[in-house]
Amino acid sequence: MTPDAIARVKASYDTLARDALALSTRFYEEMFRAAPKLRPLFPADLLALQGHFEAALSLVVRNLQEMSVLAQPLRDLGAAHVGWGARPDDYLVAREALIAAIRSRSAAWDETLEQDWRAAITGIIVPMLEGAAVETAMAAERLASTLEAQPPRTLQAKPPSTLER
Repeated sequence: MTPDAIARVKASYDTLARDALALSTRFYEEMFRAAPKLRPLFPADLLALQGHFEAALSLVVRNLQEMSVLAQPLRDLGAAHVGWGARPDDYLVAREALIAAIRSRSAAWDETLEQDWRAAITGIIVPMLEGAAVETAMAAERLASTLEAQPPRTLQAKPPSTLER
C-alpha cells in the first residue's frame, strides 16, 4: 500500500473506531447474511469475539506501514482458524462483509477508499491463508506419519472351501 492509501485507511478507521462495537456488529451481520453456513462456527453470544475483532483490526490499522511485523501473528491466527472450521473461501466472504460494514458506517466512502480498504484487508487475509495452508499441510503430515508407523497389512486369502457359493 502507498503511504497515501495507508493515511486514508487510518483516517477512515479513526472515525469508525469511535463506535467500534457498531462496526463489529455490522461486520458479523453482513457476514452471516452473505454466508449463513458460517453462523454455527461462532458462539451464540458474539460480544467477547467482537472485542477481539475490534482489537485486532485496530492493531493492524495502526501498523499498516509495517505489515511484515504482523505477518507471523496473522499466520498463527490463520492456523487457529483451521481448527475453528474456516475455509479459504470464508476469508473472501469476511473481506466483503468488512468492506460492506465499513461502507455502511463511512460518510466519506468513495471508490478510492474502497480500494484502499480492500488492499488493507487483503494484506491481512493473505498471511492468514498462508498460516491456514501450513496448518493443513502439517495435519496431512501428521496423518501420513500414522500410516508409516503402522506395519503394512497383508491380505489373507481364504481357502476355497470357505468362500460362499
